[in-house]
Amino acid sequence: MSSRKYVYIYTDGGLEKWAFIVVKENKIIHEESGAFGLSASTNNDDTESEAIFRALQYAKERPDNYILTTDSQAIIAKVNGDAVNVTRNPNIRGIQALLKEFKESPLPVSFSLKWEKRLSNEFMKRADALCKGKI
Repeated sequence: MSSRKYVYIYTDGGLEKWAFIVVKENKIIHEESGAFGLSASTNNDDTESEAIFRALQYAKERPDNYILTTDSQAIIAKVNGDAVNVTRNPNIRGIQALLKEFKESPLPVSFSLKWEKRLSNEFMKRADALCKGKI
């Protein structure tokens, strides 16, 4: 019996930054972070969704079976259409479009979103530290 191997992506967003970490076979193979254009209306959902959007763009170029973990239940609800006010955050539509591409891909790929408690493992902690510029 064969078991499917997954590539895990851990994301986080903070006040002004976003970050994601890609993990394969329990080793970090890529990490990325960046600044988010700060304005009076910027909130944590903006940076959280930016991290997910950037991670999806990364994964799109590298077909595989992914599980993306975020600590934002609000973003997962918005992506799944279970929340209101998704138009305020332009990345939600982009995330939904990229997830649709994964679903319709002829390649043997998959992508799922998962919620995990903030700082619940070493990779979530590293994504958080990248967001805060501590790495």
